[in-house]
Amino acid sequence: MAGVKGRSGGARPGAGRKPAKPKHRRAKALETEDPDAFLKAVMKDSRSDFKDRMAAALALKKSGQGGAGMTIGKKGQQQAAAEAITQRNLTPLPPPSQPRRPRLVSVK
Repeated sequence: MAGVKGRSGGARPGAGRKPAKPKHRRAKALETEDPDAFLKAVMKDSRSDFKDRMAAALALKKSGQGGAGMTIGKKGQQQAAAEAITQRNLTPLPPPSQPRRPRLVSVK
């Protein structure tokens, strides 16, 4: 009623933001601190979106936790070879059995 004193303005029924949907909790496996366990749970959860499941599977594959049948590519082989060389070259050598004698230099 426009124009009537005390009746214009104020809250109207049904106006405003609608209440949020209640949040349902997922499986206990999704509430973990281990990122690999979380990704495995997302990947195996049939209620998850397919894109999320695929992203979790790819992330697991990249981290090396994808499964037993996973192969290492060329870059992985090169990285493993470089790490092996680094470990081999940076190990300390055993001390010499006899001390070295200083070289005598003649000055003329």
